[in-house]
Amino acid sequence: MDILIQADGVTLTEAIKDAIDEKIGHVGQYAPRAVRARVRLRKVSAHPSPRQYTVRVLVEIPGADLSAEESRAEVITALDVVAAKIERRLRKRKTERLAKRERGPRRKP
Repeated sequence: MDILIQADGVTLTEAIKDAIDEKIGHVGQYAPRAVRARVRLRKVSAHPSPRQYTVRVLVEIPGADLSAEESRAEVITALDVVAAKIERRLRKRKTERLAKRERGPRRKP
């Protein structure tokens, strides 16, 4: 899975790149057919605030794409939360698809 990073107003350090590769790369185990993940880091406010940085992740998978967004005071914290959100949604999607496969096709009476 390719990970594309876009940073608006945020200095992209090696620590942030490594965190993105680790967190978003880990999400790939729930979607092995995922094409790419687009990560957008944005500094919303110049002044320190609880919602200073926004992280948005879009995972492109066959079917409907998944996205999540989170605003926090630090980039890494927002990335942790957004990765957990995406992971939960992918697990739910995978579980639903497996349950549908086990039920089998619906038959007309």
